[in-house]
Amino acid sequence: MLRRRIVYIAAFVVALITFVGTNEPLALGVVAVLAIMFAGSAGVCLFTATRSTLEFKVDPACEVRHPLALSLEVHRRIRIPAGRIQCCVHSRNILLSEQHDISVDMDASDARVARYELPLDTESCGRVELSVKGAYVCDPLGLIRRMLPCAFSGSYTVYPHVFDVTVPLERAPRATFSGIAYDPRRRGQDRSEPFDIRDYRVTDPLHAIHWKLSTKLDKLLVREASHPSNYDILLLVDVGRCDASGNPVPTAVLTALFNLAASISFELCRQSMSHNVAFMESDRISDVMVDTTASFEEMLDLMVGTPLPESCGVDATLFDWYRRERSFTKTVLVTSFVDQATFTEMAGVTDLSVVHVSFEGSKAVADTGTFTLTSIPVEDVETRVKSVVI
Repeated sequence: MLRRRIVYIAAFVVALITFVGTNEPLALGVVAVLAIMFAGSAGVCLFTATRSTLEFKVDPACEVRHPLALSLEVHRRIRIPAGRIQCCVHSRNILLSEQHDISVDMDASDARVARYELPLDTESCGRVELSVKGAYVCDPLGLIRRMLPCAFSGSYTVYPHVFDVTVPLERAPRATFSGIAYDPRRRGQDRSEPFDIRDYRVTDPLHAIHWKLSTKLDKLLVREASHPSNYDILLLVDVGRCDASGNPVPTAVLTALFNLAASISFELCRQSMSHNVAFMESDRISDVMVDTTASFEEMLDLMVGTPLPESCGVDATLFDWYRRERSFTKTVLVTSFVDQATFTEMAGVTDLSVVHVSFEGSKAVADTGTFTLTSIPVEDVETRVKSVVI
């Protein structure tokens, strides 16, 4: 726009000086044409700005790497050709603590409703907040611009991709299978102790039907298993924005790690294995219990909406305090960083299985004697991994 202003002003000044020096009618005509064009273009710009509105729409959610666009609609009361519309969209990814400004130029249109689409970044998971910092209407000559009334703030969430994976659960001798005390507030997987009797649902397994009682009441009833209060599974997601060397963790690693963690949690939920999913923060551990599809979705919201710590790595002291408070005996650690000393210390207080997502390398399973370490490269997470033994 500045270059066009300079060229236009220079042409106007040259024509005016030529007219003053030579008194030529042609030079006067050029001056008049330039002045009339500027006045007309500026008038169209001001009129369009007062008679136009800008609306934004965005879908609330999508899976990672799926296309998603911000829809922009320009509504004009009168169909007058106008110049380009410029706006600046500010985006902030809460999970990654990243902010970007996106400049958008929309071509001129004389339609009453002009629609445009701005592709959004869905390469990484996270809740992304959108806002418009400013919108302007440019005149047809591109010399001036007028602010367009616009107030928009919205958000969209990029969720991990949940893929099919079997999760055989192995427990060390010190991990509790079941206990004499049961949680009266929630169901579990211990079928030796009924938790509740309810009506049959289509997704219920046939072996859960209480046939004797169903025959008496003439309707299918199902036994729900109890949840031992002294046994729990913990899925701990350990990831940060930077690795131990201070280098940013590649987006592909973050995406693969969240996809794998979500898939393991969903498979445990499908097996009716209640568990908690926890996330490391700067000075605490946030968690959510997962035992139903609804609670799984709540967990995903928490996972992609909690800002990642600066660096990855489990605080062993903080974890031990957290474990003692909740009495977890089985811990599945999904991480992008290998710290043998910390893992050995954690394995001393819990039955530990480590799933390491690396940027390169090959798939391998190692039993150190105190914990199991499964290494999975990024490229194999969704294509070749069919089972993860924890």
